[in-house]
Amino acid sequence: MMKKRSPFCLLVAALLAGSAATAADLPNYLPAAPIADPLAPTFSWTGFYVGAHGGYSWGRDRTTEYFNGSNVVIGGPFKFNGNGVFGGIHAGGNYQYGSLVAGIEADADVAGVRGGFYDPPNLAAFNPGGVVRMRINAQGSLRGRLGFALDRLLIYGTGGLALADIRYSYGNPTSGVTDKTSRVRSGYTVGAGLEYAVTDNLTSSIEYRYSDFGTYNYISTAAFVGVTGGQRPRSNAVRVGLGYKF
Repeated sequence: MMKKRSPFCLLVAALLAGSAATAADLPNYLPAAPIADPLAPTFSWTGFYVGAHGGYSWGRDRTTEYFNGSNVVIGGPFKFNGNGVFGGIHAGGNYQYGSLVAGIEADADVAGVRGGFYDPPNLAAFNPGGVVRMRINAQGSLRGRLGFALDRLLIYGTGGLALADIRYSYGNPTSGVTDKTSRVRSGYTVGAGLEYAVTDNLTSSIEYRYSDFGTYNYISTAAFVGVTGGQRPRSNAVRVGLGYKF
């Protein structure tokens, strides 16, 4: 025998059923999971690094001969090339702010850069003729770097102090007379490069630099007493390197 339900119970049941149906139709206002920005950088260039590099250098030099203490030219100018390979180590540090990367770097190389020319006989300088040779056995630099980072790719410019042990020698194969001078010269170097982070610690780079050591004189002390030689060395270099970022 079925029990009669009161009108109040039927009304409550109808209201509950309607509320459940309405709740099922309401939109879900729970916060969605954040979407990763595909353009957000995933690599930072900030930190210290060390590395090794090698490359090729080519350039121009010029020798002009004067009487000591005067501007009277008695030989030249003789223009000649100086070319060769080099290799060494480098170290530095970077700091990244947004996409800008600023840093400082030092490098030191051993080099096999060579050049020279034939100095013809010159009666005014009492020069019987001979061979002048130039060589650079060591070089280095201390530079600033400023670049723009595209995540793992760094495009940068660089510039600063350049140093090189530049040596000149003269020899006359007939008389056996020789002369030589050697000194570490300073100048400036500027360039640009690309560096790519292969992994979070390993980077590879390619760089071009121009170096200029100005004009300087040396006084002959053996072959041509009383004669001053003026030099004007400049060079271009392309280097490739590998670095380890700490």
